[in-house]
Amino acid sequence: MSRPIVLITLSLMVGIATADVLFYERFQVPAWLDIAAWGFCFLVALVALCFWRRPARSGVQRWLFPSFIALFFATVGFMRYATYAAEVHEAWDKMERPPVNRGNPDEFDYVRWRWIQGVEDTTSWTSRLRHQALEWRAVLEDRLATTGMDEMTLAVVTATTLGDRSRIGNDTRDLYAAAGASHLLALSGLHLGVIVGWLLTWINGALILSRWRKVVAALALLFVWTYALVAGLPTSLLRASLMTSLFIIASLIQRHNASLQLLLLTVVAMLLWRPIFLFDVGAQLSCLAVAGILLFYTPMYVWIFDRWRFVVFRLERYHLMWLFTIVAVSLCAQLLTWPLVAYYFHRLPTYGVLLSVVLIPLTTALLYLSLLVLALSWLWPIAATWISGALSWIVGAQLWLMTQVTHWPGAVIHDFWSRKAEPQVVVYNNWRCPALHLIASPEQSWLLMPKPEAADSAMAYIAKSFWQRRLTKDPVVLEGMKVVAVKGFSAVMIDNGSGETAAGGTNGASVDVLWITKGFEGGRLGRLTQLYNPQLVVLDAGLAQWQRKALKEEATRVGWRVYDVAEEGALRLSLK
Repeated sequence: MSRPIVLITLSLMVGIATADVLFYERFQVPAWLDIAAWGFCFLVALVALCFWRRPARSGVQRWLFPSFIALFFATVGFMRYATYAAEVHEAWDKMERPPVNRGNPDEFDYVRWRWIQGVEDTTSWTSRLRHQALEWRAVLEDRLATTGMDEMTLAVVTATTLGDRSRIGNDTRDLYAAAGASHLLALSGLHLGVIVGWLLTWINGALILSRWRKVVAALALLFVWTYALVAGLPTSLLRASLMTSLFIIASLIQRHNASLQLLLLTVVAMLLWRPIFLFDVGAQLSCLAVAGILLFYTPMYVWIFDRWRFVVFRLERYHLMWLFTIVAVSLCAQLLTWPLVAYYFHRLPTYGVLLSVVLIPLTTALLYLSLLVLALSWLWPIAATWISGALSWIVGAQLWLMTQVTHWPGAVIHDFWSRKAEPQVVVYNNWRCPALHLIASPEQSWLLMPKPEAADSAMAYIAKSFWQRRLTKDPVVLEGMKVVAVKGFSAVMIDNGSGETAAGGTNGASVDVLWITKGFEGGRLGRLTQLYNPQLVVLDAGLAQWQRKALKEEATRVGWRVYDVAEEGALRLSLK
């Protein structure tokens, strides 16, 4: 077992992933299982200790000790996740309105996101410390705002320096994502390395044999964790802070060639603290980016040096080696993250590596100038105002460059792991804007809405997540009535919500779906029971609760099957 940290990391991941399958839903941990699992951990630890103290005499015995270690950490990961799941379920049971998904196609999984975020214990000392740190961050943001920088500059500066992205608009986020520069807005090892990189180099070089090295290292650790705490402890910065701390400690004990082991040790520490980090997208991307740099940068440099060493010598002679370093590091970081980016976001920026040659130096200057402005805002406010003008220029240059690049051919590759829409009927769960979508093919579909003028505003999130990804052309928006009867791809609109008359309706007509939406008069089906015999009655989310209840009772009494969108989420019926 030459790399025990690899075995420990994989075992933890297997245990956590297994527990997630069992405990993500409503399955609770029985008390006997809890006791048995921790007892098993203790037993495995004792057996593993016995095998560790006794020299291996055969091939089977050589595998026994690693096997017991794997079982031990898999069980620990399993129980850590089970404890976490029990806490979240208990907190959600106490909520008046626990988180739910609306069920619209390709919609963001809000419940899973809340599950990963967990439940904060506001009474713990860590929570109180974090809230105090966030108050300090608000004070620093107010100081930056007093320098007179414009809103866009202030939003980018607070995001890249203090970790507050609340000021960043959706359009700006989309621009950074399309340019492959989203990591610049998320505090990570890049930002921490820029801010404390000179200090770490000093510790690893001049002070490594000095008698003051421990004092300086302690001050560096204090600065790193204070900065991470003020920034709100985002996952990527937490990973960077843990790894930086381990790097400083390794430098003190002169262990300089254990970077990959330090990364794995960081992952183990994070999973033991919060096992849900295994499913956090930010944690996955952050760890894989660092792993890509550690695994591929040195072999890439050696391969290029062996074949084009004259190019390397030229770059070093003219002090341009930093260009190669930025491009190579960016490429190595993205080699392992590209599949996840394509899977989670269904698009892949293609010019991100080339843009990093300009964006990373600009971001470095932005970070240093922002810290300088922050310091001068107390000491010399006029100078801080002057420097804020340079910050505005840097932010403007970044946005202009990314805007230009995103208009280049093939700047973003869309539709990764994304199939086009099949023939179906979709009733969206959107109480502000009821809508029924008849999809014949990706090129031809119709959207029935009581208020079609609200399609652009109220359906914007569905257009972005579903239509742009699954449809070739946007749907044709039609003005729907209060009741719509659907038969295949034919929609019969009833003119009067009370069911007095119907367009094309005949007594006892068999239809697939009878969609009743907001504005339907009263709480009774009336003559609809004589006009139609639907296979399914769909009650839109826009109906009042008392109205849905009355209609549900009457439809059930008539013998019709009922689907309540407000309670069960959006409805999708395949028409293949």
